[in-house]
Amino acid sequence: MFDLIDECGKDLENFGYKIKKDKTFNLSYGFLSVDSNEKEKSLEMAKGDYFILNCPDIYSYDYQIDFKIIEKLSFAIKTLLKKMKIKEKSKVLIVGLGNPDIMCDRLGKEVFDNVKINAFSNDNYIFKFCPNIYFSTGIETLDMVKAFVDKININYVFVIDSLATKDISRLGTSFQITTTGITPGSAVNRFGKKIEKNSLRVPCLSIGVPFMIFANDLNPISPNDLILAPKDIKEHIQRVGFIIAEALNKVL
Repeated sequence: MFDLIDECGKDLENFGYKIKKDKTFNLSYGFLSVDSNEKEKSLEMAKGDYFILNCPDIYSYDYQIDFKIIEKLSFAIKTLLKKMKIKEKSKVLIVGLGNPDIMCDRLGKEVFDNVKINAFSNDNYIFKFCPNIYFSTGIETLDMVKAFVDKININYVFVIDSLATKDISRLGTSFQITTTGITPGSAVNRFGKKIEKNSLRVPCLSIGVPFMIFANDLNPISPNDLILAPKDIKEHIQRVGFIIAEALNKVL
């Protein structure tokens, strides 16, 4: 199981992924469209559009790199919204997934905390909430999201969550945006109901960054249920959460 499409073991360039590079900060990024049954089967990823941004040196720079990443992410979000024909100032629900009590899994909460809304304005069209995890609430996350979508007449949804990677160098350094939604708990092999367009009946985009890696991906003799995270996880999660939130604020 993998979360990042470029960890599928296939050469994505053969499927139309064109990589662009920013030499200033050693960034690489690009879009990939999984638009056929053949691609879906071969890549083992759902049909839809994917944007991948890799910034391996993010923590080697000060915050000047953050503005470049925000710029790239906001461009990608705008591009995907336009392709999905989402109108400006449509009602959007931003959902911060994950367990806020576990640092490597609280990316959604960090984004939630930094996304700006106009709660007291009659013209407010941005809504947000953190549903926590099923083991804390006893309620499927999808059911909560769908209840909000139906009650507030939401037009589209963003879901943000921590992902898992098989490459230790990608912890906190790779951003993925997709139009395919996300399955809560998939990073740690605890699968809930998938949050996606088919289940919500409105477009759904997901934004994820890997902050977890299974120990046996590094050493085969390690326990298969042992999950590792960076030692500076708190600072990394806060920084990445702020970056994603600022990209959303810039677009919305």
